[in-house]
Amino acid sequence: MNFQYPSFLFAFFSIAIPILIHFFNFRRYKTVYFSNVDFLKNIKKQTKRKNELKQLLILLARILTIVFLVFAFARPYISTDADVADHQEETVALYIDNSFSMNARSEKGRLLDEAVELAIEIAGSYHPGTNFKLYTNDLHPRHQLPLHRSQLIKELLTIKISSSTVPLSSINNRFNSESKMAGSDNAGTLFYISDFQKNITDIHNFTNDKRVSYFIPLSPAGVKNLYIDTCWMEVPAHGLNQQENIFVRIKNISEENYSNLPIRLFLNDSLKSITNFSINANGEVITNLKYTNITGGIQLGKIEITDYPFTHDNTWYFSYFVEPKLKTLIIYSDKKYSLEGLNYLRALFEDDEYITFEAMNLQNLQISKLPEYNAIFLTGIDNFSTGLLNELSEAVSNGTSVVFFPNPDNRSGNDQFLSKFGAAGITGIDSVRQAISGIDYEHRFFQNVFQEKKEDPAMPEIDRHYKFESKSLTREQNLLWFQNGDKAMSVSPFDKGKVWIFAFPLTKSNEIFARNIIFVPAIYNIVLNSIPDQKTSFTIGKDITVLLPKSINIDIGTPVEIENKQTGNRFIPGITITNQGNRIEPGNMINEAGHYRVINNEK
Repeated sequence: MNFQYPSFLFAFFSIAIPILIHFFNFRRYKTVYFSNVDFLKNIKKQTKRKNELKQLLILLARILTIVFLVFAFARPYISTDADVADHQEETVALYIDNSFSMNARSEKGRLLDEAVELAIEIAGSYHPGTNFKLYTNDLHPRHQLPLHRSQLIKELLTIKISSSTVPLSSINNRFNSESKMAGSDNAGTLFYISDFQKNITDIHNFTNDKRVSYFIPLSPAGVKNLYIDTCWMEVPAHGLNQQENIFVRIKNISEENYSNLPIRLFLNDSLKSITNFSINANGEVITNLKYTNITGGIQLGKIEITDYPFTHDNTWYFSYFVEPKLKTLIIYSDKKYSLEGLNYLRALFEDDEYITFEAMNLQNLQISKLPEYNAIFLTGIDNFSTGLLNELSEAVSNGTSVVFFPNPDNRSGNDQFLSKFGAAGITGIDSVRQAISGIDYEHRFFQNVFQEKKEDPAMPEIDRHYKFESKSLTREQNLLWFQNGDKAMSVSPFDKGKVWIFAFPLTKSNEIFARNIIFVPAIYNIVLNSIPDQKTSFTIGKDITVLLPKSINIDIGTPVEIENKQTGNRFIPGITITNQGNRIEPGNMINEAGHYRVINNEK
C-alpha cells in the first residue's frame, strides 16, 4: 500500500489526545453525607461496570475516527508494477513566466505568486511517481533534470522576478529536444502559466508534435504603466566638445493622459539635462535631450522617468567612449605633388589641440601601426604594395577612416587602391576646369557647417579631375560634385570604417580648393567622423556580446571579469578569439539593468 500524501500519517500522534482524556477524569465530585450507605454501595457496584464499558467504547470510537480521518487525507492506494512504470515514464513540464510583467497584481495578489500556487496545485493532481520539468525565463541548468513533486515544489518557491524573456517556442523546442535526448516515447504534457505578452507569445513558431499543451493566462487588474521603450543617439559617433542629441520613445499603457511629466538625463552621476513631456492614453511620444561632451573617456549615462508601481522600466542605461584626442597620419612620397598635399594638411593640423598628426614618408612607413590611427590621409601615392593595401584594409575594417587624394600622373596606382576597397574605378580625366557646384546639405557630414542652403554657393574651380565609372551596387555617397554632375568628393562605408575619395589631387594647381571656406570643414569633419559608431546599450538576454579590438591588449595570465558598477559583483564571461579581436560573451550572467565594465588585471 502507498500513500499519495504520506506526510498526513504524522497525524496518528493525535490518538494520544482521547487516551489522555480517558485516563484523566477532570469531573469534580460533591461530597454528600448519609446515615446509612448500604443501599448506595449496591448501586455503585452495578453502575461502575456499565460506566467503564461506556468509557471504553467512547475511547475506541474517538480513536477510530482519528484513524479514518488520517487515512482519508493520506489517500492510500495500491499500485501494480505496470502502474508504477507508466507514471515514471510520464513527464509533466511547467513553464512559469517570471518576467517583469509578472510583477503586476491581480485580485489574488502578484501574478508570479498566483502562477506558483497554480503550479503547485497542478503538481498535486498528478501521481506521486510522476516526473516533472520546470522552465523559467532564467533557464537554470539545474532545471534540466527531472524533478519529483517535492523537489518541484521546493524549486517553485524559489522563483524570483527576472529581467530575461524567452519566447514560448523556445520552451517548446527545449522540452522536445530534452525528451528526445532522454529517449522518452511519451510526448508528455506542458503547462504554460503566463500573462502572455506579445513579445514572447509566438505560438505560430511551435513545431508539430503529439504533446498536450495547456495555456493558463493570468490577467492583472487595471494595468497602468508608463515606460521608456527605447533610446537612440542622433550621431552614433562621439567626440570631445560634441553636442549630443539623444531621442527617447516613451509609451503609456493606461487609460489616463499625462501632462508635463519630467524626464532627466544623468551623465557620470551628474544631471546634464531635464525636460518635460506629455502623453495621451495608450499612446507614445518621442522627446529629446541635449548636452555636450566636456570630458574624454568612458561616459556612463542614464535616463529616468517616474512611474508606479512598475519601476523596472523607468530607467534606460547607456554608455559610450569619447576619444580625448584623435590621431591622424599623413602618408606621402617624395614626389612634388605629394609634398604639396602634405603642406596643406600640415598647415591645418599642426596647431590643433584635439587632433594630433604625424607625417610619414612611404619609404619609412611602419604599416603594422596603421590601426592605431583614427584617420589616414594618402596624398598622391603612386604605388601601393600588397602589404600596405592589406594593412590599410584591416585598419579600415576596424574603424579607421582612409582619405584618398589621387596622384595626377599614375592611374595604375590609383586603380590599385580603388579596387582594393571596392570603389568605382577611374574611366578617364576631364581636363576642363570645373567648379564644384553641388553639396549634399542633408548628409550629417555637413551638419552645422552652413547657416543656410544656397543653390549656387561660391565654390572653388578645380584644374582637372578624374571621371569614375557608375556602380549602382556600391554604397558610395557623393558629398560634393561638379557642374557636369561628376563627383568631386565621396564616402564609402567599409566594414566598421570609411573610405573618403577625392576626384582631384591636392596640389599647387588646386590651391584654390585648399584656401576655400569648404576645405577646413571638409577635412576637419573627416577626422571627426572617423570615430567608429558605437553601440550605446544592450538588451539583457538578447544581444550582449562585446568585441575588444586588437589594440586592447589582454593579459592572458589574468582572467577577464565583468563588474556591475552599482553592486561591485563580478563574474568571468566567455571569450572567443576572432580576427577582429577578442569577443566577450557574458551569456545569461547579466540579469540586472545597469552599467557593467570589462576588467583585466584590474584595468
